[in-house]
Amino acid sequence: MQINRVAVVGAGTMGSSITVAFIAKGIPVLLKDVDQVQIDKGLANIDRLLKSRVDKGMAQKEADAQRALVQTTTDYANFSDVDFVIEAVAENIDIKRKVFESLDEFCSVDAIFGSNTSSLSITQIGSFTRRPDKVVGMHFFNPAHLMKLVEVIPGLETSPQTVAAAIGLGQSLGKLAVRVEECASFLVNRLLGRYMNEALWCLLEGASDIEGIDKAACDVAMPIGPLALRDMNGADIGLAVAKFNFQEYGERFAPCPILEKMVEKNQLGQKTMGGFYAYDKETRKRAGANPEMAETLKAVRNGKGDHGKGAVEFKPERLFLPMINEAFLCLQERICAPEDLDPALCAGLGMRVGPLAMATQMGLDKTLQMLEEHFEIYGERFRPAPLLKRYVWGKRTTIS
Repeated sequence: MQINRVAVVGAGTMGSSITVAFIAKGIPVLLKDVDQVQIDKGLANIDRLLKSRVDKGMAQKEADAQRALVQTTTDYANFSDVDFVIEAVAENIDIKRKVFESLDEFCSVDAIFGSNTSSLSITQIGSFTRRPDKVVGMHFFNPAHLMKLVEVIPGLETSPQTVAAAIGLGQSLGKLAVRVEECASFLVNRLLGRYMNEALWCLLEGASDIEGIDKAACDVAMPIGPLALRDMNGADIGLAVAKFNFQEYGERFAPCPILEKMVEKNQLGQKTMGGFYAYDKETRKRAGANPEMAETLKAVRNGKGDHGKGAVEFKPERLFLPMINEAFLCLQERICAPEDLDPALCAGLGMRVGPLAMATQMGLDKTLQMLEEHFEIYGERFRPAPLLKRYVWGKRTTIS
């Protein structure tokens, strides 16, 4: 399918960043939002991102040419000649329903609709249209103009031709476009959620402190620690995602109660200048672990002591064992091709080594042994995936 013109619905942080990804490849974009105020905010962000590229060496003439590819609108009247639409509005199913019903009315019958949702059902979103075969998930990672991954998620009715067009479009942007079967939080965020939650349990137990946990994660594989990352995204967002995953997947995703208490105390992270870390109000830079977290942790523990502390000596691998186990569950469910899993995690999260490679390096038998030891103490968060057991029983040392 030849894609000559795209539309992006939603001019917020993600929508404007996705727009920059398109115009950088010479693809014209029709950018829509509900009013001119939101449009102007989006354009200001696009101008800021282009200026950053000029500051790093891009010619001003090239930046101006890219900026000229952006047209804006506050209605759907000009959507009739759009080939592909990317929806990037708020993560609210009712808002998305209105968007997709309008797109279905105003776009040509051949237009494909992609949703940038990070967790909502593509099948459900497709049902809001008369063309569910042309609705597909296209989950970009923030910031979309820099991050190399896009997850392509078909719904139950999505046609192979639509999937191929979405993958091709992602590749034309220079992205690693990975097909991911529909499941809650899809692939990368599903695995990320297990790792992020385990970091909170380690902190609650007193297995390590804030800076120790983050350093351990960075020493092994991550560009930024889980608690610093939670501060960036916001404890309120983290709590909502944790509750959603718990609802969808059950006990192994049970949210650590730290986030609930942090939200209650408005310790949201960078947005409130205090979360796991304190932040300088002038520079907004991190200024060490937040001393107020001691009271938050005390309130959550509620005099029960450090449950689990010392039961298993804290090692960095503990942070990644739930992620590794979830990776095997994803392979078991055929959520993605085995060869795509680690590249997706590395491209989407900046990991230096993916969870499957990590398990291979540790040894699949050793990985299973560690999971079984932790399962005996901590329960469902570490129940070994049946596929991992079969690999070990079959004496396999690599994953395919």
